[in-house]
Amino acid sequence: MLERIREGSQGITAKIILGLVILTFALAGVGSYLSTPTEPIVAVVNGEEISQASYDQALQRERARMQEQFGDMFDTLAADPAYMASFRNDVLERLIDDTLQQQFAKKLGLRVGDDQVRSAVTSIPDFQVDGVFNTERFNAILRQAGYQPAAFRELVRADLATSQMMQALIGSEFGLASEINALLVLQQQTRDLKYFTIPAARFADAIEITDAKLQTYYQDNIERFMTPEQVAVEYVELSAAALAEDIEVTEQQIAEYYETNKARFGTAERREVSHIMLESAEEDSEVAAKAAALLAELENGADFAELAKTHSADTFSAENGGALGQLVSGQFDPTFEAAAFALSEQGQLSAVVKSEFGYHIIKLTTFEPAVTQPLAEVATEIAAMMKAEQATALFYDLQQRLAQVAFEQPDNLDEAAEVIAAEIQQTPLFSRATAPGVLATPAILNRLFDANFIAEQLNSDVLELSREHVVVVRIKEHLPARTQLLDEVKEQVTAAVRQEALAAQAKDFATALLAKHSDIAAMAAEVDSEVVESAATPRFGGSLATEIRAKAFAMPKPAAGQTSLDLVQLLNSDMVIVAVTAVTDAEISSVPDAGQLEAIARQQAEQHYQALLANLKSEAKISRQLRNTFTADDF
Repeated sequence: MLERIREGSQGITAKIILGLVILTFALAGVGSYLSTPTEPIVAVVNGEEISQASYDQALQRERARMQEQFGDMFDTLAADPAYMASFRNDVLERLIDDTLQQQFAKKLGLRVGDDQVRSAVTSIPDFQVDGVFNTERFNAILRQAGYQPAAFRELVRADLATSQMMQALIGSEFGLASEINALLVLQQQTRDLKYFTIPAARFADAIEITDAKLQTYYQDNIERFMTPEQVAVEYVELSAAALAEDIEVTEQQIAEYYETNKARFGTAERREVSHIMLESAEEDSEVAAKAAALLAELENGADFAELAKTHSADTFSAENGGALGQLVSGQFDPTFEAAAFALSEQGQLSAVVKSEFGYHIIKLTTFEPAVTQPLAEVATEIAAMMKAEQATALFYDLQQRLAQVAFEQPDNLDEAAEVIAAEIQQTPLFSRATAPGVLATPAILNRLFDANFIAEQLNSDVLELSREHVVVVRIKEHLPARTQLLDEVKEQVTAAVRQEALAAQAKDFATALLAKHSDIAAMAAEVDSEVVESAATPRFGGSLATEIRAKAFAMPKPAAGQTSLDLVQLLNSDMVIVAVTAVTDAEISSVPDAGQLEAIARQQAEQHYQALLANLKSEAKISRQLRNTFTADDF
């Protein structure tokens, strides 16, 4: 048989098949070498790519900055997928802006030398130890941030080049006194105006609402009729504060605690002493006699500080009149301490005392006896402390048992509630925005609305709300987000359609009225409305409706003896006809100071910077490829 196979393999057909097989494997092998994986791209700006890795680094930096600035408030915002989607897009737009600026800097021929880059890097405080650049710290921080040193240097080079361009743009701005005065004239300008209102309700009888209109509005605004994802949960709660409420302590326990911890309920005795020391390691009658003579002088009224400065061998204390400061047990020679603590009146002198250093005369310069609050004054405080201490110990014991039972019996909370002697609490359906009580924290909400947790229908682990306050939760019911049917929101849709129709009718009527008359009094008379006058109306402040004020100051200045007329619609759909009869500019006599000039220069620089960015973006070819769907890990 083997011979027949060998003969068959020598045929033309077999050789062709074998050749095709070899060619297939050869091409597959070459392809595996040539087809290297490409890094994902989130945007392309004028042919320059922004990689996913660069974007992820920028996203992490911005998240860290927001977390540091806003703390728990940012955690709450981050729990909203819509907010995070906007947050991610904002980060991408900033990267695009940075890329456009760098490209423009290159176009201008701006360059940054190696010495400038080196100086900038070494001056960054994060790379320094005790104010000096440290290479090991530099490398460690870059590794942590995911940068290679060469790539980081080029990033700094690009930032410096962009900074040069920005400094040139900002540094060339200046403010003029005439600009500030012109701005103040506008800000302090007042206008005399008249107006009257055309209520939208007057057109109610003309409104016809059909099913077709309701259906059209519903389809055009269907995103407004989405119900949020909702869950109903049950949970058990454990807190040391609640445990403390059920703990009782007796008067005897309070008294025993008081006796054991008396030092906590008062102030300790405080002594400050001074001394004169005559140095002598051994017994020396001559030195002892000299010390006795000094003591006699002191007892006869001599100044202790002056004798200490003149005779004390302890030069450090002698400079301060012999003062040693507060007397603390264990810091001095035992014989010295015994004599010092024996003094009981401020200003009292000791006898001559011999220590291992010499002969001392000690003076008690400050004496504040120990003061202990009586038990009656601190009994309530002690009771609260005892309850808190016992509750804390009990809390950590019960927390461990709760975690164990909730894990061992994951499909219910009955035994978990029993082990901590708590009731199972239940909630109705709620969304992220309407979470009740203790559940309305970012960490809890993230767990409750996690798809895997919802699908498992099991107990959570012990979730910490705050120090010594935890819960275990489980999903009882889940309603995914959905679009409400028209029948469910028909009343809401009808009200919206009616309001839109009223607004349109009122606007059409007011527009026709404005075209028909040039006198506001004639227009008001036709609709039987009262003209309201508002003289010397300021641009800011006052009681005038915001929409009317904004419209009045947006209207053109009337010619002498003329009136400017226009209309504005209020939020409630009413129309207001506005007439500006006079404009009074403020008289500015003050001279702007340096701070005002600098402020207007900064304002103009910011405006020019934004205009530059807008122009660069309008002329650029930008392709955004950031994905629009995210997993829970992205948030």
